[in-house]
Amino acid sequence: MGMLKKAGLIQVRRGTGGAEIQKPLNEITLLDVYHAVEVVEEGELFQFHDHPNPSCPVGATIQSVLELILMKAQEAMELVLKEVTMEDIITFLNKKIG
Repeated sequence: MGMLKKAGLIQVRRGTGGAEIQKPLNEITLLDVYHAVEVVEEGELFQFHDHPNPSCPVGATIQSVLELILMKAQEAMELVLKEVTMEDIITFLNKKIG
């Protein structure tokens, strides 16, 4: 909740006051939420071993081979998240529930 508040997505009231959404749901995207909760550092969705064995032909080169591919995969995921709003999620949920 604190991360969502810091991102300006919600306002939290002390005590039993609860939380209130600060923007219209059609203006909050899944990408906004993804960034707000700091799931990963920007551009670092996919992680590599910090100290690969330099004697291992795969371990020594796999990062450079996969880096561009995985960066493109992260960009594609973020483009999808940017297109889905919280209003969309609620609409989908309501259709499924009922």
